[in-house]
Amino acid sequence: MRRNPRPRPMKPTRNASPGPAGRRSASLAAALAALSLGGGIVLSGVGPALAAGGAPSTWTLAVEGGDRQCRLTLRPDVDGKGAPVAMPSGCRRAFPGLKGVAFWTSTGDGLRLDDAHGDALLAFDAQGDGFRTTSPQGEPLKLTSVDGKGKAALDRAAAAAASRAEPAQAAAKTASAKAETAKAESAKAEPARSAAAHKAGADKPAEVAGRYAVLRDKTRDTGCMVTLDDKAHGPGATLKARLAPACRDQGIVIFDPVGWQMVSGRLVLTARKGHTTELDTQDDGSWMNDPGKGKTLSLKRI
Repeated sequence: MRRNPRPRPMKPTRNASPGPAGRRSASLAAALAALSLGGGIVLSGVGPALAAGGAPSTWTLAVEGGDRQCRLTLRPDVDGKGAPVAMPSGCRRAFPGLKGVAFWTSTGDGLRLDDAHGDALLAFDAQGDGFRTTSPQGEPLKLTSVDGKGKAALDRAAAAAASRAEPAQAAAKTASAKAETAKAESAKAEPARSAAAHKAGADKPAEVAGRYAVLRDKTRDTGCMVTLDDKAHGPGATLKARLAPACRDQGIVIFDPVGWQMVSGRLVLTARKGHTTELDTQDDGSWMNDPGKGKTLSLKRI
């Protein structure tokens, strides 16, 4: 019987090496895949700066008449936290005055290099095609734009930062005005609050008891003093009142208060002969009788 021949195994075939067209297609596919995963491409140092209204500008800092120089990049303020200054690490060694510099600030016709707290470290004046200053070591320094367009870039960046700051400044001004108004209204209402608090405790003998100077015409001190005691009893239902013996005002000596009590928020003094006089609480915490019922008499706590 004739056997069927065994099938021969197929040899693997090699993939053809992609040509230039294939490599470009692969690169394009990879780029599209990156976009689909990452959501977009950001060009560091360009996108945010342009959105802020300006682009970074490059400057050369040099000692006038010397050979030391350094390249500084002044970037625009993109987040309201300050316009940063970038430089190679060697710059801080070559120019000790740059140590601690973090931001730059436009000062109208000049330029300032500040630390992280906003304090000025180097202040430049505009002169000719750049800016000039003297370092803390006494060296004359010159800051020159690398491409000659640096000042225009700084102006655009400063204008953009100012336009962003205007709403915040307006809001701060409004908040300050509101705070001042609230403070004035609070100060205006304070006497009324004090009077209300005083009246709220006026019916409590413990709040009223104490030593008082006796005044005439609201301000004239008679030299007399009366003590309102909330522990001892006076005539009838009153508490004890005592007039100091040194009193020389004849009218007060004749009245001679011996008792006191609170009635509907009023201080009622009882004379030795039994008649009474009523005093109302005042905004300053004193007590005064009704001027329509005789000479003005008031008590001021000592």
